[in-house]
Amino acid sequence: METTAERPENVGHMRAGLAVLFVAPSGVALFASSALAHHSRFLASGLWFIYEISMYVGCVGAGITALMTIFAVWRHEMSLGLRWFMGILVVVGIFLLWLAGHIYRSPWAPT
Repeated sequence: METTAERPENVGHMRAGLAVLFVAPSGVALFASSALAHHSRFLASGLWFIYEISMYVGCVGAGITALMTIFAVWRHEMSLGLRWFMGILVVVGIFLLWLAGHIYRSPWAPT
């Protein structure tokens, strides 16, 4: 007798929530780069550390979210609205990373 594992009905909402979680470091990188560029009252070394870590984690998160979106579109496991939402999240995450990199240019980055 074969048993099939049934997926919960809210699997799309869980994946969309994961996508938001994976793209969130991109926003942190943007805020840290803005604070570094405008000489905020926060400690510069701490902001630089948060900026660098969130840039790396944001890049990995945008890649994972892009793969999740591609698989969701390919398998048709989620509603069309959630697939669009995840696709827009990928674009927004990449744009935020690009913007963070252009607001504060790291002195160690190659020109």
